[in-house]
Amino acid sequence: MNFTSQTGIKVLLVVVGVGAAGIVAEQHLAASPSPVNTTKADSPPRVEVVRPRRATVAQRLQTNATLAAFEEADLFAKVSGYLSDVRVDIGDHVKAGQVLAVIDVPEMEQELAEAKAQLESRRSSLESARRQLDHSKADLALQSALAKDRDQLGEGRGFISDRTLDQVHANAEIAKADLGVAEANRDLAANQVDLAAATVEKIKTLLAYTQIIAPFDGVVARRQVNRGDLVQAATATRTTPSAGSLFTVQRIDTIRVFCDVPENDVPHLHVGDPAVVKPAGFDGQPFIGNVTRFSLRLDPETRNMRTEIDLPNPNERLYPGTYAEVSLEMNLRPNALTVPTAAVGSDGDGDFVYTITDHRITRLAVKTGLTDNGRIEVTAGLSEETPVVASTKGAPPLRTAVQPQMARENS
Repeated sequence: MNFTSQTGIKVLLVVVGVGAAGIVAEQHLAASPSPVNTTKADSPPRVEVVRPRRATVAQRLQTNATLAAFEEADLFAKVSGYLSDVRVDIGDHVKAGQVLAVIDVPEMEQELAEAKAQLESRRSSLESARRQLDHSKADLALQSALAKDRDQLGEGRGFISDRTLDQVHANAEIAKADLGVAEANRDLAANQVDLAAATVEKIKTLLAYTQIIAPFDGVVARRQVNRGDLVQAATATRTTPSAGSLFTVQRIDTIRVFCDVPENDVPHLHVGDPAVVKPAGFDGQPFIGNVTRFSLRLDPETRNMRTEIDLPNPNERLYPGTYAEVSLEMNLRPNALTVPTAAVGSDGDGDFVYTITDHRITRLAVKTGLTDNGRIEVTAGLSEETPVVASTKGAPPLRTAVQPQMARENS
């Protein structure tokens, strides 16, 4: 028993001794700095840098737009009457000069017949006046010749009395006056013929208005009447331009896209600027065009300028009245020096970037221009060979020793 107890005591002492040695070793290791941790603490922090690169930047404007027909006309009646024929309906394609409807005005046709008869009567009167004029000219010539002969017979011989000579000269003067009257009657008859002819042409013109004609190639967008309707002469006003119209015809082989450009962007807008149009209902499908024209005036209420983009529409997929989103590319600069927008900071001293000189953070003042697609244009203060810190936010303080690492950029 004593032997066993002593042996157990010895084993216990050995175990206690080993445990104590382990605790001392752990304390020693904890107090001693790790070689790995010492290396990380002493090495400079890594900083991502990028190189400036050339890119195309533009001032982009996102705005709303409305699609409109290239041409649109409301067609009216210029004469009153009943519609005897309606030949088209909405959605029909029409050609310039095509008859869309016919107005029946029988009383006007009767007026035309009366005007033509009046014209023929006036022409007959003119012919009579011309014949009377010829007669008067012949009579004047005869009386003038007789007066001359009588003057020659009576001169110095006394063969003809003074009374007879006076009568001869009086007849010549009367013939001259009759000629003047005949000329006046001829001119009056000619004027009456012109007036009658103008009346005939006027009625013919009004009768031509009984046919409603398409002014250009297009599509019937609206039909307001049916056969048998009584239509009145045009009653459109400035406030209600389509009131009383019979049809609306639109030309849609080319579509006008109207948008408004704010006054701050107007100085950068030019004809020919690229434009991307995304009409509603096309799942974001873009239609590429260019600025075609703008109004050269700002709306005094909105301070916007109406701007137009023309889009070819040969398949008639685009419809007037459709809502659209437009992206305008203004002030396009194809070879600008750019850096990521995060690389440029700004404070009271102006814009700046961080660069690395002798492995230390330094500040570089720059001038900036346009911002586009996550990049910002640098117009002064930076060269293509100068690497810049990828982001000014979270960058180490100035003069901090750093280890640059080239960042990977999306092209």
